Amino acid sequence: MDIGERLPPVSPFELKSWNQTFGTDYYGALQVAAEYCGLSKVPPRLPGNWQHGTWPPWQKIQAEVIVYNAPKAPPCFVARPDEAEFLRQGGYRRAEAIGLPIIYTQPSGLSRIPNSLLVMPTHSLASDVLTPPTEQYVREIASIKDRFSVVAACVSAYCIERGLWVSEFKEQGIQSIRGAGIGDVNALKRMRALFETFEYVTTDSHGSHVYYAMYFGAKVSIWGTAVPVLRENVLSDAAWTPYPEAVEILLSEETDRAGEVYLAPLRVAPWVGVLDVDVSKRMLGDDCKLSPEAMRKAFGWTPLNISAASFVDWSRRSRLWKAGSAAKRRLRKLTKGSTH
Repeated sequence: MDIGERLPPVSPFELKSWNQTFGTDYYGALQVAAEYCGLSKVPPRLPGNWQHGTWPPWQKIQAEVIVYNAPKAPPCFVARPDEAEFLRQGGYRRAEAIGLPIIYTQPSGLSRIPNSLLVMPTHSLASDVLTPPTEQYVREIASIKDRFSVVAACVSAYCIERGLWVSEFKEQGIQSIRGAGIGDVNALKRMRALFETFEYVTTDSHGSHVYYAMYFGAKVSIWGTAVPVLRENVLSDAAWTPYPEAVEILLSEETDRAGEVYLAPLRVAPWVGVLDVDVSKRMLGDDCKLSPEAMRKAFGWTPLNISAASFVDWSRRSRLWKAGSAAKRRLRKLTKGSTH
C-alpha cells in the first residue's frame, strides 16, 4: 500500500524573505488561513507573526525564541493564552492567542487504517552542524513492525534532502513518506491526512507532531532510543544563538524534569499508544480558535485593507515605481558625491 498516494500532493511555493515573515508563511500556514477565511488567495498584507509549531509550557525560557526573534511591534499570534502572557511580559505587547495554523485545516476525509503505525523520527534543521545517529532507532522499530498491519515512516522534507532516515528504513522493509516541508503549500494538510490515516503514531522524542497526532485522533507513544539534542545544534539555531544562557536552561536537568510531568504518560509501547484529545487541544490552542470573520479582522484581511494592499503591491511592481526608485537612488548618489 502506497500511503503517499492518499495524501494531498506536494505543492512548492516561494517563501517570502525571513526578515518579512519570521516563519509565518512556513508550511503553507497563510494559504490555510486564507482558505479558512473564504479567500481565493493570500492577501499581500502580512498579518504579523504567527507561531508555526507547539512550544511546550516547560520550555518558556526566552520570549524571543518562541517567535523566532520577530520584532516586537507588529501583532504576534501564538497558540495559547499562557504563551501570549509570557510574550507580553517579554515586550510583545500585541501578543494574542489564536491557536496554531494546523487547527485551521479541513478534515481529510480519509478512513483510518486499523492497527497501522506511523513512525516519526526526530527531524533535523538546516542549521544543524552535527548529524544525529539514526541506526539504533530504526532497528528498534524494525523489531516490532510485525505487530502492525501497516508500518510507514514519516521523514521530513529536509531530512530527505540530507539523505537521513530513508535508506535505513528501506533496509528494514519500511516505506518512507515525505513529511512536512516549509515551502510546501500542502504541508499542514498532508500532516493532518497522515494523522487521520494511522491508528498509532510513535516517535523517539517530543515535538509538535506529538500533539498534532493526538488532536486528529491517533494514539501516540514516545518510545525507543531518542535522537539526542546536541548543544552544538541548538546554539547554531538562529533563534537560540543570541541566548546561550537560555540554551543552558533548556538543556538542564530541571527543564527535563519539568517536561516529564507532561511526557511520562506518553512513554508507552507503540502498540498501546495514548489518545488524550483534551491535552492536545490545550497545547494547540483549540479553545482560542478564531471564526473566519474574527481571523479576517485580526489579520487585517478586510476588503478595504486587501484592496489597499493590492494597490500598493501592484504599484511597487509597476514600471513607474521602479523608475522612481531608480531615480531616487541616482539622486542619493549625486547628493553624496557633492559632499566630498
